[in-house]
Amino acid sequence: MMYMMTPHNEQSQKKRKPKRKQKSKRTSSRLPWKLMLSVLLVVVLMLTAWIQERSISGSQADDAAIQDFELLLDWSNELIDGGTMTGQWSFRWDATLLNGSMEGLAKELFITPKGELLHRNIRENGNAMDGQWQLPGSVIKLVRTDQDKIAEKVTVMLQLDASELEKAAELKKSVRYLHRLLQEKDQNVQMNMKVFGQAKHNQVLSDLKSLAVAQTLEEYGDHGTTSVTYFSNRIKQFRWLSNGKMVNIQASLHKSSIDGDYTLTIGVPLISGEFGEIVEEQPPIN
Repeated sequence: MMYMMTPHNEQSQKKRKPKRKQKSKRTSSRLPWKLMLSVLLVVVLMLTAWIQERSISGSQADDAAIQDFELLLDWSNELIDGGTMTGQWSFRWDATLLNGSMEGLAKELFITPKGELLHRNIRENGNAMDGQWQLPGSVIKLVRTDQDKIAEKVTVMLQLDASELEKAAELKKSVRYLHRLLQEKDQNVQMNMKVFGQAKHNQVLSDLKSLAVAQTLEEYGDHGTTSVTYFSNRIKQFRWLSNGKMVNIQASLHKSSIDGDYTLTIGVPLISGEFGEIVEEQPPIN
């Protein structure tokens, strides 16, 4: 009986060996697929994180400019005689676009909400365009400030008289619309805003400093005008001055030599240039 059992066992062992080899082959054939799936999963996760990071970065930049705008609205309501809606407002965006994009941007700007084209004046061989915008009493201007074979720098300026608007909501909606439109073209677009109006009294600069919880960086007076530069942690945006100081609020108070009235100008983060004037020197495109 023992002799009969031994061959049977050997035969069974011989039959099992191929099965183990087949299983090993199947396992080894699965390894590349598992490895590929793992690599693909890692790539997908990294791509998702990158997209989320860009989205968060863009929303934060958007929030910074809009939050600063909301603060300036509140401050002007406290400091300007008659409130926010009696002020003259100016906005400026500096963006870097693909070469030849200004014409397409102009088509998006010089149009009514109903899709009707607005008249625009083309100047300086197409390097500047201006015309009345969608809001009553508003003017918008585009200026190409630099250009090479790849990119061009474009400044967009909007000026409006808030007293011609019915509600502050119109001002807010329009500024948000322009900022987000330009941010889609250049995620790093820089925004400056300015308000000008009759001051409530001759101590509004001190009031502004208190409202902003600001630190005075520079102050000087000349011919009835007091100019001050501040830094405030409440303002999200900032610019660097040539002297290495970080600034995000500029203000000036002017006393009229005719009637003695005071006018106030507040700029965040800088007092932006008027139409056709470039206050900040733009570095050349590399």
